[in-house]
Amino acid sequence: MKDKIKNFFKENIKYILALIIFIIIMNFPLPYYIMAPGGIIDISDRIEVENKQEMEGTLNLLYVSEYEANVATMLMSFLFKNWDAERVEESQVSNESMEEIFLRNKVMLDNSIQNAIFVAYNSANKNIDIKGRENYVIATTLDNGIKVGDKIISANGIDIENVDMLKEIINKSSDYITLKVLRGDEELTLNVKVEEEDGNKIIGILVITNYTYDLDPELKLTFKDSEGGSSGGLMISLNIYNALTNGDITKGKKIAGTGTIDINGNVGAIDGVKYKIMGAYANHMEIVFVPLENYEEAVKVKEDNNYDMEIVSVKTFDDALNYLNSLK
Repeated sequence: MKDKIKNFFKENIKYILALIIFIIIMNFPLPYYIMAPGGIIDISDRIEVENKQEMEGTLNLLYVSEYEANVATMLMSFLFKNWDAERVEESQVSNESMEEIFLRNKVMLDNSIQNAIFVAYNSANKNIDIKGRENYVIATTLDNGIKVGDKIISANGIDIENVDMLKEIINKSSDYITLKVLRGDEELTLNVKVEEEDGNKIIGILVITNYTYDLDPELKLTFKDSEGGSSGGLMISLNIYNALTNGDITKGKKIAGTGTIDINGNVGAIDGVKYKIMGAYANHMEIVFVPLENYEEAVKVKEDNNYDMEIVSVKTFDDALNYLNSLK
């Protein structure tokens, strides 16, 4: 048996080597990622709350399908008209690693969830009190020792409550500022150089504030480790609102949407709306909410492809809720 195997390899060594080389070439990583039509995520089953209001319809998040680029997927992007190659650097702030981009997306998802909870509980007239604030670095533009995902605890010995407070301390600093940060489970003290840009003092970081709450009723909402980003904020808030209130705001319809949300209920623009509209149609959505800034592009995708769905432009959470309340 061993002799047969050896003879087979000897007789076919050229073909075997050619196949190995072909596989290596086809899987060689490239500095791109592939964007393609996405799909929907129904998170209603992930919400746990007392006396939860069920839905006859659905309120779905939209997402873009993204693939790491290699020779094989790049070739496919030329074959499929709705597959597009984008340079990795277009998703980077400065020279970030893919790990840092992943961390930022996780922090942005957490921020989106916390904003959505605040908006939904207030709109549903439920009890919500802010009990804590955590300030996370979501991007760095200077090589200063700070990393994406760092939680800023204090600056120059002063506990940081929000981004404005950090900016004020930076503006009062001279050459360096001392930051205490939490990186994973490790607490670090960093001396960070203060730069000047366009008349403003900066340390080359972008920071957002995440909140923790006391809630009545208590709420549990789970997402997968592979999920991230802030573009689901609007639909998360609508799902939570429906779970907290009497009556089904979907009226039995298949609804999807996209858009960030801030703590005041404002809906913000997102990327990849073309791929999200295509995903919504593929999953038979009847109504799709999009931010005002993305409306024109969304309608163009609908009209170019003759999609039978309603595209609704929203600037705030209340815009979306008022539209749903008007449905028969």
